Amino acid sequence: MVYSLAAMLGLFGSPLSAEGGAYRIELIAFSQAMPNTEVFEQAASQIKWPSALTELAAYKKPDNTTLDDSYAALSKDPAYRPILHIAWIQPVGEGGLSAPVHIQGADGKLNGYLQVQHEQGLQMTVDFELASDLGGDSGKALIYRLNEKRFIKPNELYYLDHPKFGIVVKISLL
Repeated sequence: MVYSLAAMLGLFGSPLSAEGGAYRIELIAFSQAMPNTEVFEQAASQIKWPSALTELAAYKKPDNTTLDDSYAALSKDPAYRPILHIAWIQPVGEGGLSAPVHIQGADGKLNGYLQVQHEQGLQMTVDFELASDLGGDSGKALIYRLNEKRFIKPNELYYLDHPKFGIVVKISLL
């Protein structure tokens, strides 16, 4: 299934830009209706919010986005429901650690942050939660969490998934 999603999204990189001093970050978040047998019981947020959290609005938006075709492909497939497509330019922080960026969907159901660190290679940390409408038999809303830290290569597309939602991220060095 991941391979078909990867093919649908066109997980291919483009040439790396080199202006220095900033990251160009683009992110797509989507819910997915995939069958699974996993039991989810989280009913309260478990995100450990970092200090110095910066709102997304504080950063400049790039002139264009590169994942428009991926977003369109997700929109056409009934198994996926796009939630958010955003891009921003963020300065490289002191010591290679960027400020964690607070990201929230328009309806508030998606909430979390992304942080980039460039110390011993490029690393991305994401911690997102997606609130459900209903929690099945209990009638309570459930919260699904995607929490990962991963080494990445600049200008490559990364797919982070959870049985209920996924995130596609591309980080380039400017």
